[in-house]
Amino acid sequence: GPIQGNAVHPYIRRKQGREPVTYAHPLLEPILKDTLGVILYQEQIIEIAMRVAGMTPSGADMFRRAMTRHLNHVEMSSLEGDFIAGCLSNDVPREVADMLFAAVQGFAVYGFCRSHAAAFARTAYETAWLKLNHAVEFGCGLLNNQPMGFYHPSVLVEDLKRHGVVVLPVDVNRSDVRCLPEAMGAAAENGQSPAGPSLLSGSLPQPADLRPRYVNSETLTTLPVKKTHAMRIGFNYVRDLGEDGRNAIVAERTRGGAYTSFDNFLDRLRGGPIGPHAVRNLVMVGAFDELGRPRRELLWGWQERWHGHGLRRGIQSQAELKLKAVAPSLPELDDFDINQLEYRISDLSTGYHLIHFCRERLEELGALQSNELPNIPNGRRVRVAGLVITRQAPSTAKKIRFFTLEDEFGQVNVTIKPDVYDRYRQVANRQPILVIDGVMQRQDGVWSVLASHIEALQGVPRPKQRSHDYR
Repeated sequence: GPIQGNAVHPYIRRKQGREPVTYAHPLLEPILKDTLGVILYQEQIIEIAMRVAGMTPSGADMFRRAMTRHLNHVEMSSLEGDFIAGCLSNDVPREVADMLFAAVQGFAVYGFCRSHAAAFARTAYETAWLKLNHAVEFGCGLLNNQPMGFYHPSVLVEDLKRHGVVVLPVDVNRSDVRCLPEAMGAAAENGQSPAGPSLLSGSLPQPADLRPRYVNSETLTTLPVKKTHAMRIGFNYVRDLGEDGRNAIVAERTRGGAYTSFDNFLDRLRGGPIGPHAVRNLVMVGAFDELGRPRRELLWGWQERWHGHGLRRGIQSQAELKLKAVAPSLPELDDFDINQLEYRISDLSTGYHLIHFCRERLEELGALQSNELPNIPNGRRVRVAGLVITRQAPSTAKKIRFFTLEDEFGQVNVTIKPDVYDRYRQVANRQPILVIDGVMQRQDGVWSVLASHIEALQGVPRPKQRSHDYR
């Protein structure tokens, strides 16, 4: 609404004192005084229709309602004629009347009333406060209420890491049905638990395991690392497990204590609502890592003795074939394997960002890290790269595209004009990791890259994560 009505930039400039507050006609001053001479709210459309175009209160509201609908050319011409005629009768010059109608027409379809805008402002303030003061609990709330909002869960997790939150992977003895704060360090020793209700079935969280592979040490945080609680990913982020399966794991653990081995887990949950895909995913996402046996070894034994069946059938373990041979050693999973398994099973990574594994190649190509870009002056040519997390094509942007790339250090906003987009459409839309050449654009403390060349990053595995595309 305000964008189409050309109100956003004038309002910001006037709010910052960089542009004088002016009114196209004296009749507009009492209506637009508190919004610095620009139309921001639907109520102002009604007031303009009444005080400037001379409509009755009911006629002004009907005018507002009509403007919010998709009208044909004849209907819009009729509305415009009535509005212009009313303005002229109040000695408003024709050029001012035309300007007002164009502003109202662009604004009305998406404009908010004051109460709606106030509600959004309060929500924005409260969530910003929560993120600053209770980042772990805030992150759990976001992840536990997906799908919602603009960003994919993996993007939310990466942002939480950059803001000092330690994110811990799924664990069969520590995860709950949903994501929850978990006490660590001194807080765990003192028995502290997060304020408010807990899903931990009456027991306090166990101390978080902060071995190096669980600490997001590569990420430059904008806030100190949270030292009392980490965020433990819940069973709701294990694909194919289902609500009944999640509840069964937690209920049995509450009843009989911690699971002591993979076989103990299988025996205790035999006949439960956990299918073969869920068992496999629990193993491959690392839910049994703390029990001491490698993931591939667990899967091999499960396939040999259970034939890969789930637990619903209650099938007993099969007799092992006795051979006079040593079982083959299976290769350990490396960091990239673990990263890909988490993305595939949980749609997020508690460890390295995917671009971490591409960094050496990106350095060879001369691509800058996202945290280097804020210091680049306006107009300088740059090369950036990252995982595409959003693709936007607003109907009001005259075919200009807006992409957001993410690396292990932050995000990069990229603007793509129609001619550039047409040249690189196939690559831009289909490739998950892009390398983009362009020019740095800076204004009012905000920066982005205006793209001139787009290519896919070659020589790295194709990631499983998908962007959110808005067209």
